[in-house]
Amino acid sequence: MDAKELLRRYATGERDFGAVDLSEVNLHEADLRGATLRKAVLIGVDLSGANLIDVNLNGVVLRQSNLREACLSGAKLSGTDLSEVDLTRADLSGANLWRATLRQTILDQTNLSRANLHEANLIRATLTAANLIGANLNAANLSEADLSTADLSRVHGIGAKLHRTILCGANLERADFSNAVLQEADLSRANLSAINLGGANLSQAHLNGVNLTGANLSCANLIDTKLMLAEMRGARLDWAELTRANLTEADLSWASLRETNLSAAILHQTVLTEVDLSFAILRGADLSNARLNLGSLKETNLNWAILPQGTVRSS
Repeated sequence: MDAKELLRRYATGERDFGAVDLSEVNLHEADLRGATLRKAVLIGVDLSGANLIDVNLNGVVLRQSNLREACLSGAKLSGTDLSEVDLTRADLSGANLWRATLRQTILDQTNLSRANLHEANLIRATLTAANLIGANLNAANLSEADLSTADLSRVHGIGAKLHRTILCGANLERADFSNAVLQEADLSRANLSAINLGGANLSQAHLNGVNLTGANLSCANLIDTKLMLAEMRGARLDWAELTRANLTEADLSWASLRETNLSAAILHQTVLTEVDLSFAILRGADLSNARLNLGSLKETNLNWAILPQGTVRSS
């Protein structure tokens, strides 16, 4: 079927086109709202600027297609293959992308607010400055994706995979990424205020200059993580693992670090005023020039730690 035939049949009121092959067809700015193209083949098709509101594209193959600035609000895209598709500035708000494949897909400045991306594959996708407010990313795979300056506020990303993902300058305020994998991710200068990262794996991640005010990091893995100049006032880090973490000049005022493991952590010039360090482990930690009340170190393991005044606490 060619573009002319498809549009002619659509104009006569036909909406269900089934498993048609429209590969490499030019449908630039076509109006196909509400159409059903389930299991159609649309490889290399041009749908840039097209009106695809509420369209049913479940199970469709759209690899390497052009959907720049297309409107797919409320579209059904479950199990759809969108690998290497250009969706720059497209509108996918409220779309259902459950288990969709978006490997190496271009989603720069795309509107994905309230979209369902549960278990979606977004490996190496680019989502710079994308709008993901309130989206469902539970169990999604965003490993090695680029989400620089993207808005992920109030996102649900429980158990999501973000291994080596770039989130520099992104907004994750009040998002839920509990039990997510963010190993080696770059979150430099990101806004993570009031985020839930309970049980998350952030080992070797870059969090320099991040805002973690009021964040939940209980039971999180922060081994070898860089948190220099991080704002962590009122954060909860109870039972977290921060072995060898670098918290130089970070502000942890009013934070809770009960039973937290800070062995060999670097806390040089770190602000620890009014911090709860009950039963924390600071064995071999560097607290030189840190700001804290030594009285807060009761019941704390300080063996071989360098204290604020420069003295070494022997066992």
